[in-house]
Amino acid sequence: MPVATTANSAAPDVALGSQRRISTLIGLAAAILILLTWWHVLTLVEQGRQRELAAAERDLGNLTRLTQEHAIRTLRSADQVIHFVQSRYLEIGERLDLKALTANGVIDGEIFNQVGIIDAKGIYVLSNLPITNRLDLSDREHFKVHVASDAVGLFVSQPVLGRASGKWSIQMTRRITQPNGDFAGVVVISIDPDYFSSFYSALNLGPKGLTALYGVDGVARVRKVGAQEVYGNKASDAAMFGHLRRGQLTGSYTQQSVVDGVERLYYYRKVPQYELVVVAGLETQGLFANHRQARDALLLQAGLMTLLVLALASAIVRHLHRMRLEMAARQRTQLLVEDRTEQLSAIFTMSPDGFISFDSQRCVKYVSPAFAEMTALAGEQLEGYNEQDLSNWLARRCDATNPFIGIAALRTKVIAGKPDARELIQMAREPRRMLQVGLRCSESSTVSQILYVRDVTHEFEVDQMKSEFLATAAHELRTPMQSVMGFSEILLSHEIDNNTQKELLTIIHQESGQLAKIIDELLDLSRIEARRGRDFRFTQVCLQELATDLVKSFMPPPGRAAPELLMPKMLLHVMADAGKLRQALLNVLTNAYKYSPDGGPVILQIEADKEAGPAPRAWIHITDQGIGMTPQQRDRVCERFYRADASGKVPGSGLGMRIVKEICDMHGGELIISSNLGVGTRVSFSVPC
Repeated sequence: MPVATTANSAAPDVALGSQRRISTLIGLAAAILILLTWWHVLTLVEQGRQRELAAAERDLGNLTRLTQEHAIRTLRSADQVIHFVQSRYLEIGERLDLKALTANGVIDGEIFNQVGIIDAKGIYVLSNLPITNRLDLSDREHFKVHVASDAVGLFVSQPVLGRASGKWSIQMTRRITQPNGDFAGVVVISIDPDYFSSFYSALNLGPKGLTALYGVDGVARVRKVGAQEVYGNKASDAAMFGHLRRGQLTGSYTQQSVVDGVERLYYYRKVPQYELVVVAGLETQGLFANHRQARDALLLQAGLMTLLVLALASAIVRHLHRMRLEMAARQRTQLLVEDRTEQLSAIFTMSPDGFISFDSQRCVKYVSPAFAEMTALAGEQLEGYNEQDLSNWLARRCDATNPFIGIAALRTKVIAGKPDARELIQMAREPRRMLQVGLRCSESSTVSQILYVRDVTHEFEVDQMKSEFLATAAHELRTPMQSVMGFSEILLSHEIDNNTQKELLTIIHQESGQLAKIIDELLDLSRIEARRGRDFRFTQVCLQELATDLVKSFMPPPGRAAPELLMPKMLLHVMADAGKLRQALLNVLTNAYKYSPDGGPVILQIEADKEAGPAPRAWIHITDQGIGMTPQQRDRVCERFYRADASGKVPGSGLGMRIVKEICDMHGGELIISSNLGVGTRVSFSVPC
């Protein structure tokens, strides 16, 4: 009996030990399989990245070879012209007719903007273009570099603003040396940087791709990024100049640009015989886009494989009764899923918002009852329509003033980065409805996208009523107030014995004028908000001219000095509505004087944003030495009818800064207000250049 007990007790121990050994072996096998899977996936990811990189380097290498050959041909052509002009000038001096040589085709006027001679004193004496006055170019680098000796050879300058042509150009020069070795001047040829950039335009490298011609001094002769052309950027800290100093005349590298901060893969080539280097670059963000998609797919597969292996390993070591319990749990889960499906079906059926789902081929799969009701489907069957047929069907039911742009256009917005693209349409049938149509894309194998529709008729009508109320109220108030002002002026124009009555009538007249101003500002604000910039007329505006005219016409309070102007010498041009921008500046200037009753200078400053990157903008600052504001007041200063001074001592409507904010927003700018109580206020807003 004791022996049997021992045997029965030993059997579970043996089974438990065997189960542990099997579990250990299964775990070890799963770990090895997972490691092999991830090693293989990471290897494929790295190989894919190297293939993308190699292909990009090969393409960039070919592009730089092409731009190098273009630069060499251009420079050699220029040098041939320079040698010819040099020799002819030594023969006949100032009798040399460069204009005739250009007209006869000896000098290619389409490539070379201007060809001329600078004499030994630095005076521009000959040119193929008319010289209106005596030009002294002795301070120019492309002249001074040749004075000492002829060792420089052909010199290619940084982009400069030509004094003779008045245009940006790259100057190529050679020394004119008399037979006795004396310095006789310089032959100079001007090339428009656009000659290079127009050639680079054909090398489509994307919106942030770069093609450039740099000097070994690190200064860009031509730099083209996408459609933007820039001359004279200094990038001497770029890695390629370090490679050139070490004798590596061609090569590639990846670096964040020292000019615009964009990380790119660069390929550069030194131009033989010239102190120039051509470079082309692709933005790494776009370069590795396909690689990242492939990498993410592989990592997802590896993750799924890992989960699958772990799930299988876990399932194998489970006991049979555990499996039975799991099956029971699955049955319960299935019931819950069915219940959830029924609930969702009921919700979709009863939902006030309508939607249409599409299958993997982008054909209509399901139409909700709410969609049929909102679009007056009237028994038509839309199932099976492709997205273009559905777009046409919906467009025919829309009012011409608010048409449907189509599902493909909505998807384009989603692909462009908008997670939820929406459009507002108006149904043509009665009752007229305003519908908000949106699209969500899916990577599901059964549902590729969902078009959903929401009835926003009520919200649209409320917004219209609000805008119409403001406009109507302003118009209704204007008529009686004009009458009040008219009678006040009549009373003031007659002799009235009671001085007190005249004083009161004067006050009535002043207050009527203030109310008329409030009405005007209400109308301006209502018009800006309702039109959302559609009545703005954007033209090229010089900020310096606008500010100067404004200050000249501005009438400061008695005893106060006019605003001080601080402006850069380089003209800043912006695309703006000059009238609206002037109105915003006038509102801020008026506030600056109103809220600085104790005096002090009011300064209007214009400056360029030096850190704006590829989207430059200009800043306008108006600073006073007035009463200032608390942080709470500053945060509310752009609210309608809000006034920092609630005492009523300072006249105003509380709408001026709100109008400034709306005008700034319509220009795509930024409004920043900084203020300290008792010290003063600075209002700054930007306008994109």
